[in-house]
Amino acid sequence: MPEIKRPVQTVEINYVCDKCGHGMMHKSGETNPTSGETPHKCMICGAEQVFKWVSYPRIDHIGIGEKI
Repeated sequence: MPEIKRPVQTVEINYVCDKCGHGMMHKSGETNPTSGETPHKCMICGAEQVFKWVSYPRIDHIGIGEKI
């Protein structure tokens, strides 16, 4: 199958703290390779949360014109 190219834009994806509703979560430890759990901590209130197989903030790419 031939290669195809399309324009994309880079976006930053953050997760707003569920506890305070203002701070951004950031990775605060290593991902467990077995469970995929990654500890995070709010930059404002210090609340801790665990996400599976994802870490914040992260960079992703979307097609030009696609909704963010």
